[in-house]
Amino acid sequence: MLKKLVIKNFAVIAALELEPGPGLNIFTGETGAGKSIIISALGFLLGERSGADILRPGALSAEVEGEFLAEHLPPKLAERWAIKGGAVAIRRQADPKGRTKAAINGAAATLAQLSELGGFLVDFHGQNEHQSLLKPEVQRDLLDRYGKLEKEGKAVLEAWQETKTLEERLGAVSMSEDERARLLDLYRFQLNEIESANLKEGEEEELAALWPRLKNSEKLFSLSGETHSLVDDAAGNMEKAAEKIKALSAIDPSADHLTARLAAAALELRDLSGELRSYGRGVHSNPAEVDSCLFRLEKFKNLKKKYGADIPAVLAKAAELRGKVNGLDDLTLDRSELEKKLAVSAGKLAKLALVLHERRLAAAKKLSAEILKEAEGLGFREVRFSVDAAYDEAAIGASGGDSVEYLFTANPGYPLRPLRYTASGGEMARIMLALKTALSRADRIGAQVFDEVDAGVGSVTGRLVGEKLARLASDKQIFCITHLPQVAAFGEAHFFVEKAVKAGVAAAAVRRLDAAAREREIARMLGGKKLSTDLGLKHARELLAEAGK
Repeated sequence: MLKKLVIKNFAVIAALELEPGPGLNIFTGETGAGKSIIISALGFLLGERSGADILRPGALSAEVEGEFLAEHLPPKLAERWAIKGGAVAIRRQADPKGRTKAAINGAAATLAQLSELGGFLVDFHGQNEHQSLLKPEVQRDLLDRYGKLEKEGKAVLEAWQETKTLEERLGAVSMSEDERARLLDLYRFQLNEIESANLKEGEEEELAALWPRLKNSEKLFSLSGETHSLVDDAAGNMEKAAEKIKALSAIDPSADHLTARLAAAALELRDLSGELRSYGRGVHSNPAEVDSCLFRLEKFKNLKKKYGADIPAVLAKAAELRGKVNGLDDLTLDRSELEKKLAVSAGKLAKLALVLHERRLAAAKKLSAEILKEAEGLGFREVRFSVDAAYDEAAIGASGGDSVEYLFTANPGYPLRPLRYTASGGEMARIMLALKTALSRADRIGAQVFDEVDAGVGSVTGRLVGEKLARLASDKQIFCITHLPQVAAFGEAHFFVEKAVKAGVAAAAVRRLDAAAREREIARMLGGKKLSTDLGLKHARELLAEAGK
């Protein structure tokens, strides 16, 4: 459960402190007001990747802090971060170069560690996530999550990796000495090319952000120097003015507040002058530094062209090449011994895959029934849904031998067909909500985020969605961004997001609505008018009364 969220200089949010309630938290506002930015900030806090573009214009850093209560974390994770009583404090910052740093309960944390912990704190359902439900591999992973099949899945993966390694070694034994030597030379050359680059995580992003400054260092040095000179002169004049106004206030005490303001302004200008001087010294670079940065960026570009889409993919390729070199180097086992080992490993894999299949079948039957039950409460009539797990022993891979497919039809008399061929956008959103509701009972994640889960549904179905979210929020903390008043009426806490322009820069603000303001906002959502009519307010009150609010 999220107890408190503090956001500073993140996109269109200058400063925001949010204390959500334990049940259904509703966020509404005009399109483009910045509702989804709040969800993006929460995702950033919990390990989502980002760039320098998240910084608010003119800001030196973006920062998001969150306080969570999570009582059901894995014991090892709780011990690793000294989490006592479920209380977790997380902070993450980003600078103009795109670099970030994070801390969990005051201890430095990596992006991977944030993501790991975040996976136990908040479950995100974005506007387009239901599209991912069309992918068979996603359907399989959701089934495994529902059935708590992580242990069986890991056993199959390890057995598959062992079998693949033995197959490769057997293939290496079978090849000629000339072919083996040729492959060894190739793999060693490729591995050396990657290893000699001494790749470091985050270096490419850091240098890409640094390059524009190095390339324009002389211009930046000149501009900062000129600016410093002007600000320094202004600071000197401000100090002289402070002496004058001090004499003025000695005669007329009513001017004392002006003295204090001028003194503060003078201090700020002097501090700004010092920062500009330091900035100018920092941007001045030498040609060798420029050449070094450009050389590294070109090196990254060439390696990605040959070995992977990004640096993590290149490093993964290096690990793969290292395994191949070791396998070709170590051919001490003869062919018959390897064949025996491979037969044993393949047999073990087949047994484990069959066990996983049987567990999946049981989970699929149970999940099908639960989704049907949930879907019937979301406006479907005579809907049919089934999770199919077809097993093929000849096609066993890293995730077993199952081909998982979600089958669906909302039309009586029509056969079940794969979800990707039959469901409309509104139906997909509701099926995903039904699935999330079923999954929420199977896991212990305390908070769930629904970003416009009601997209593509009408007012009648919207009410059913609101009822479903309210029931889900009886033992979960729910965050829901919505444009439907029928959904908004069910919220325990209602937050209004609006955007204004201050000093030429857009800024989003969030406020929790009291009862009267909530009526006006729901009336606005009903009629699309900034000023609610009496009829709109009456309708809003009826919606809230029907929702029991």
